[in-house]
Amino acid sequence: MKNQNYTESQHTTYCISQRYGSQPFSEILDNIKGALKRREFDILLELNLKDYLKDHLKDMPTQVILSVCNPETASNAISKDPQTGIFLPCSVTVKEVEPSMVEVSIEDTGITWSPSKELTQIAKKTTETLKEILSEAEQPGMKL
Repeated sequence: MKNQNYTESQHTTYCISQRYGSQPFSEILDNIKGALKRREFDILLELNLKDYLKDHLKDMPTQVILSVCNPETASNAISKDPQTGIFLPCSVTVKEVEPSMVEVSIEDTGITWSPSKELTQIAKKTTETLKEILSEAEQPGMKL
């Protein structure tokens, strides 16, 4: 995707993004997975979007979508609002935005879950927990 401008990806209302430039993509991805695991988030799906869309977007940069869920949070949310399943699992993306620059984005559940008033506190706590992983993305030795 030549001439793709990724500056807008840092200013969306539905996710929180942070960029890293000191480690390769694979290390950042491993660190994010480790940080999720330490917070008891299960990775239910790992989708390499570049591989998935290779026949449609020839020059797409590397991007991995992690669909994650914490079973305690999910069961708490479902018990408060049975329609919560439409919001689950949460998404975390790791993408290469330029050579030696990786962006990690977490879903802001405070925004995406906002239609359900019953979930306000759970959503805020989930976002805060997911934000913690951003601080661990570049820490050496944080791999799985």
